Amino acid sequence: MKHRPPLFVLGLSIPLLFAQGCEKSQPDFRPISGGFGVVTKWIGVDSGPGGGLYYKDGNSRITLIWPFIGLSEEPMLFTNNLGFFIGEMPDDQGRMGTGAYFAVEAPGPAVDVSEDILKLWAESRNLDFEKVKGRYVPLQITQTATGIQVHFLGDEKLPATCVVNWQQISNIIEDVKRTGKERVIEKPHVIYLKKDYGAASSPK
Repeated sequence: MKHRPPLFVLGLSIPLLFAQGCEKSQPDFRPISGGFGVVTKWIGVDSGPGGGLYYKDGNSRITLIWPFIGLSEEPMLFTNNLGFFIGEMPDDQGRMGTGAYFAVEAPGPAVDVSEDILKLWAESRNLDFEKVKGRYVPLQITQTATGIQVHFLGDEKLPATCVVNWQQISNIIEDVKRTGKERVIEKPHVIYLKKDYGAASSPK
């Protein structure tokens, strides 16, 4: 699969609190790459602007990919029909917690690949994934000559950084589509996929 160089998008902040599902038109849709784009809206004086990632198909039908792409200045990366980004993840009460690494193949849905990439890193270091999962959280991404450098925050004595290429991202998406489960966020309503690796083991 041939890919063109990734595109960076910076400076989006504060989660989106509006718009959901598929919509016929969205006047403030800002195209980014390959049908992907951002919708922004002013939420209020205390909150500022909001931003969500969407996909617009050939019939101008717009689908919400992920509504919470704020709170960090991390880039979103795209190549052909694939995207990779950090998205905020709300807890059960709707409060923003730690972020997650998401990959998406047009037209969606988004796939939470945080643990999948951590598993790749563990395997590359000959570590037992069962012993490291739950000890690291997404931190930041940077572009490299060969792909995407993915950083995790966790054990300072064992820093976790993994470089993945777009083919690996595509393979992870396909694997999660086959073996993962649908998850739902209700406000706003959006479906995403995630593979269930089980609960993290307690540290000894």
